[in-house]
Amino acid sequence: MKYTIKNDMYLDILNVLKSQNVNLPSKLKFWVRNTFRLVQIGLCELIYTTKNNLPLIAHEKIYECHIAGGHSGRDKTSAEICWHTAISYSIFINMCDVCQARRSFPKATSGKPIISIGFLTRLQVDLIDMRSMKHDGFNFIVHAKDHFTKFSWLFALPSKEAHHVTLHLRNIFYTFGTPKILQSDNGKEFVVNIILNLKLNWPDLIITNGRPRHPQSQGLVERANAVVQNMLGKWLETNKSLDWPQGLLQKKTPYEMFFGQLVRNDHDFWLKIHQQPINKTIIDEKDLPESLADNFN
Repeated sequence: MKYTIKNDMYLDILNVLKSQNVNLPSKLKFWVRNTFRLVQIGLCELIYTTKNNLPLIAHEKIYECHIAGGHSGRDKTSAEICWHTAISYSIFINMCDVCQARRSFPKATSGKPIISIGFLTRLQVDLIDMRSMKHDGFNFIVHAKDHFTKFSWLFALPSKEAHHVTLHLRNIFYTFGTPKILQSDNGKEFVVNIILNLKLNWPDLIITNGRPRHPQSQGLVERANAVVQNMLGKWLETNKSLDWPQGLLQKKTPYEMFFGQLVRNDHDFWLKIHQQPINKTIIDEKDLPESLADNFN
């Protein structure tokens, strides 16, 4: 039994079940009436199979959910489709005595976990090798990640030499301050070279060289690297481009936790701007209607 179909077919089945006149073969109408039933849930009309009592879903709807999940795989696509149902299931299962009696609990991780108490307490730095996709002289990505907020910075590098990494880290430190601990799984010598390069222009700088290959922290930036590579690959495919340095501008980061406010992306404001009869690529503030100009005061 097929449970996903094209949207056009879905609409044809819906019209047949609603007894509307549709120009379809009699055999198809007979099959529809014997295979599906119409279910009214509030104002929504849904099609269910009569055999297994499962809802019918159009391919286009699944694809929309996949896009909404950021091409992030099965689980996030499923979450876009059935998030409310999943929550209901979890509540039901958690209240089931039989399930709870046989529930397995994860084993505690051995060793003392790393706890960061604030932003830039610990900054982890790692390199992603992009030499197989060299573009405009760039061969590596330096990935700096704050352990507390999980905020990431990504920069394209021509090589993995410490002075290239230092250049970008210095800009971060001048803007946000220096971390107490700088850590990298590339080894203590790699971090030492970075710190020494920073001290050339910042003699009084003091940064602790974090332990490399720490079992409680190693996985954080490595998992983040995998996410970066996965999302970057999808960006390249979607945009039909090989310019991966351009794709490093992140779409999503823990912005609110980092800056203490929501991202400045006023959708309603830009929608109103788009609806204005202003035939210009660049819009001057003086050309804005008074109702919109008040947003800046």
